[in-house]
Amino acid sequence: MIKTRGDILNNRRKKRNKRILISCIVAVFVFSFFSLFISRNQTKIEKMFSNSIAVVEYYLIKKPISFVGDLFSEYNALKDVYQENKILKEKLNSYASVEANTDVLSSEIKKLKDLTKINYLPSEYKTKTAGVVTRDASNWNNEILLDVGSMGNVEEGMVVCDSQGMIGTISSVTEISATVSLLTTQNPTKQVPVMILNGNDTLYGLMDGYDVNRGYLSITLLSDVEKLEKNAKVYTSGLGGDGMSPKGIYIGTSKKLSVKSDGTTTKLYVKPAANFNDLSYVAVVKKVNSHE
Repeated sequence: MIKTRGDILNNRRKKRNKRILISCIVAVFVFSFFSLFISRNQTKIEKMFSNSIAVVEYYLIKKPISFVGDLFSEYNALKDVYQENKILKEKLNSYASVEANTDVLSSEIKKLKDLTKINYLPSEYKTKTAGVVTRDASNWNNEILLDVGSMGNVEEGMVVCDSQGMIGTISSVTEISATVSLLTTQNPTKQVPVMILNGNDTLYGLMDGYDVNRGYLSITLLSDVEKLEKNAKVYTSGLGGDGMSPKGIYIGTSKKLSVKSDGTTTKLYVKPAANFNDLSYVAVVKKVNSHE
């Protein structure tokens, strides 16, 4: 194909413009490089030239790069939001399924109660919210004082929980206050009967101490066990002699089995679910029974 004079001129003009643009960019880089190493008072002309170069550098290089970087950041943010929404949607669907299943179970339990003439189950309980009014630094891991007492139907032996799980039991009560013996105390005065859901088996034991170094609760097992399921869940068993502790209060997950040298006692170490570092409001758990 034969090129016309106009095509030749256009090509020359494009090449010239391209050379000018490249020359400007090179000049910007060279000037920026020397400005890093040369520090002296500039003349007005130099300052004006320097400012002009800075403006060109900003609009031709820095701003486009920043624009592209912002686009990638926004894309990644939108991608993260999409993934989070997807996970939340899946969780909401599972919650709806659990709620429906709970309604069915509640209906079946009510029917069984009517058939067997049983009014209350060991796992039924009521809760009363209480505020923590005192927690001494010198007694931090041992006890807390609540702002409810016998006037609020609080009694010794009742279980106390935070939003995650059990934190202790009521050890003493006045008319307007109650002392809670925390599970983290090193010298517990009372053993808490517990059960461990180990696969299809249920093991029983007594929670009787706290290992400060590991941050684990210790349980003396009353059931024989050959193998323990990883992170088996631990709950109150409701088998206490005082009848104050309901069945099914969550305590934590199993972490380690230890057999004493005599081979007669097996210790289970449990990571508590409760957050003992932040106890502002708690719930006192009252077991529901037939003589209320």
